[in-house]
Amino acid sequence: MDTNTEILHDFAPYFRILKNGSIQRLVGTEFVPAGQDTTTGATSKDVTIDPNLNLSVRLFLPPNPSKSEKLPILIYFHGGAFILESAFSPTYHAYVGSLASNCNVLAVSVDYRLAPEHCVPAAYDDSLAAIQWVLSCKDDWLSEFGDFNRIFMAGDSAGGNIAHNMALREIGTKIERLILFHPWFGGSEPKVTDEGHMKSRFVTNMLWKYACPSADSVDDPRINPMAQDAPSLTGLNCKRLLVCWAGKDGLKEWQKAYYEAVKNSGYQGEVEMCESEGEEHCFHITTPGREKAKELMDLVGSFFSKN
Repeated sequence: MDTNTEILHDFAPYFRILKNGSIQRLVGTEFVPAGQDTTTGATSKDVTIDPNLNLSVRLFLPPNPSKSEKLPILIYFHGGAFILESAFSPTYHAYVGSLASNCNVLAVSVDYRLAPEHCVPAAYDDSLAAIQWVLSCKDDWLSEFGDFNRIFMAGDSAGGNIAHNMALREIGTKIERLILFHPWFGGSEPKVTDEGHMKSRFVTNMLWKYACPSADSVDDPRINPMAQDAPSLTGLNCKRLLVCWAGKDGLKEWQKAYYEAVKNSGYQGEVEMCESEGEEHCFHITTPGREKAKELMDLVGSFFSKN
């Protein structure tokens, strides 16, 4: 047997890392075609932004959109530790479609390149390119239905990490609303003895090095926004920020620390938090029928509709 193809780390049922550095993806590889979704009522289509990079987005319109009442534009970044899932997988097609329908937004789901084939910063570069494409208004759905004075941004897990990092970039406009769902942050602090947190620390340290082999440590500012040399959180380019975490998520201590750091940074916008007690990491995406997932969707709709 070729020892290079032996399993180095087994994260079944999600993925396996082999000794040769490659990955076996066990979820998130299925492709759902765009079109009319009878479950959410949303209509979707795919647009290739850069064929050389195979960079695409999936756009979602809510049911019966009106050209006379423009829709907020939500740019969404999917999760998956920078190595799993896509904008076209069953999980994210369903979730972003439900956001479009329930929150009455024009959603743009970004299909960024994945590690280890394309390590970080490829995901950030692709996400920034997608934002710039949206703002260029080169698509008929965006020009006919989108309100470019109301740009929203959101992401879960690694996608929440991307959303945070994009909010620190100069993109040429102010983000009206930013939601970080259970964002994937890490670092050497806070030091907590909770077993779930310690396990998450180990997994984060290992996966971040795998997704971003150029990083010096898990205190790289891209994964640890509270690191000593991280950009100031006062530079977050959004008017309102909502940080969400789950009670049983081993990452929650970093997410809570991030929320407190933003509050105490001198950030000039409004910052809110939401904890889903008794729930796991990204439960609202994997089990959208749960009562607390529905409550979170209602909260998101309310957050998006605030004046």
